[in-house]
Amino acid sequence: GQQASAFQLLTPGHELQFPRDHGAHDGFRIEWWYVTANLQDAQGRQWGAQWTLFRSALRPGAESADWNSPNLWMGHAALTGPGGHQSSEVLARGGIGQAGVEAQPFRAWIDDWSLQGGNGIGQLQMKATGRDFRFDLHLVSERPLVLHGAKGYSEKSGKGQASYYYSQPFYQVSGEVERDGQRVAVTGQAWLDREWSSQPLAAGQSGWDWFSLHLDSGAKVMLFQVREAHGDAYKAGTWVSADGKTQALQGAQ
Repeated sequence: GQQASAFQLLTPGHELQFPRDHGAHDGFRIEWWYVTANLQDAQGRQWGAQWTLFRSALRPGAESADWNSPNLWMGHAALTGPGGHQSSEVLARGGIGQAGVEAQPFRAWIDDWSLQGGNGIGQLQMKATGRDFRFDLHLVSERPLVLHGAKGYSEKSGKGQASYYYSQPFYQVSGEVERDGQRVAVTGQAWLDREWSSQPLAAGQSGWDWFSLHLDSGAKVMLFQVREAHGDAYKAGTWVSADGKTQALQGAQ
């Protein structure tokens, strides 16, 4: 997993294009579609939902409609609330219809889990089912996307490691969650992250920690650090004001 030379590399100054970049990127080694939602029911109880789809390429190349597809897919879903935390994970091979992502109209799926919209991602229906839990949530936002780093080029080491990275942190959510057969109506807010790259971590880096926060003021903040085996972690993030203006954060800012 340390070799990336055969895959497409990132270019500083590259302009992200939508709705194309909501879809899969065949030339890159890894990417993900990641949604977290903070929810509340009519009784004031707090709930959380998470829906994630990862694409990992064994080799560069376009998706093919057979078992020769280069792509492996992994989905992870979770529900948190009164009674604890439940999660489920599913794996799939690309090329046989079991999992994939289409840009327009937008659709990401693995088995019967789905994240589905229309022309873009302004409205999404998010569904997943695990053992003893389920959620079906409607996400809506008319706000612009947030591009992290330098117009979507997000450095991860200061040594050339980077990803293309954007978010939609302004979703309003309605729908229902279900635990042990009991359905509960919920509302709240959600945050979608989209990221893709071909590069492994730099030598000496051992993993990362990532946070996305909705503040009471209406502002949002994304922060991450990539841990170093020796020395200080590489830190960066984005401050998003309540009116959608962004400020890149770097180091000890």
